[in-house]
Amino acid sequence: MEGKIKTATVKREGEHWYIIFITEVDPKPLPPSEEAIGIDLGTNPHFLVTSEGEMVEAPRYFQKAQAKLATAQRSLARKKRGSNRRRQARRRVARLHRKIANQRRDFHHKVARKLVNRYGTIVHEDLNLQALSRSHIAKGVQDAGWAQFLAILAYKAEEAGRRVIKVDPKYTSQDCPVCGHREKKPLWVRAYTCPQCGALLHRDVAAAQNILAKAWTGPSGETPRAFPQGNTPRSPGL
Repeated sequence: MEGKIKTATVKREGEHWYIIFITEVDPKPLPPSEEAIGIDLGTNPHFLVTSEGEMVEAPRYFQKAQAKLATAQRSLARKKRGSNRRRQARRRVARLHRKIANQRRDFHHKVARKLVNRYGTIVHEDLNLQALSRSHIAKGVQDAGWAQFLAILAYKAEEAGRRVIKVDPKYTSQDCPVCGHREKKPLWVRAYTCPQCGALLHRDVAAAQNILAKAWTGPSGETPRAFPQGNTPRSPGL
């Protein structure tokens, strides 16, 4: 095992037992990168959209497993309390929940690793996740697992010597990243033409570009490069 073992925790999930080691290891920074990216988190159809126009589809693991979960939970409800059949049914429900959690965690690790490997500065909104988990979009937020993803992204970035910057989310989806014109738009509007400058914009890409622009001057006082050298915010193809 790599590093010095600090703690060991025994954990049980259903019929499975795990031992979790926390070790202290020397940081392994990646080669320096001047590239910066802004990311806009979503629930459907995209998990995140970047300021460069890349769109990562939301896997929606819980939503896809809902029918199986409902069947397993109905079967559990019909079983007599204290019976062997009820214990077996409870294990089936637990296995389904564990599979969803493992799929989501694996997805988060892969997306975070891709971002950290490529960009020296990653900027995202400073979201009130606790409040969002009680809002009308709570189900989608919990299925997306934003809190877990951002935690994984933060520790991978720290280990690699990258920067993760949180910015105020206010007006990121209302401002035009080209001219700054502000216009409140209903949620169903996904693409629009700015009435001020005529820029053709995808709403989520525009939000990601605004998120990146808010971090133009980072906490260290350095100025991350908001867009590839020689380029300015541009209207991506829709």
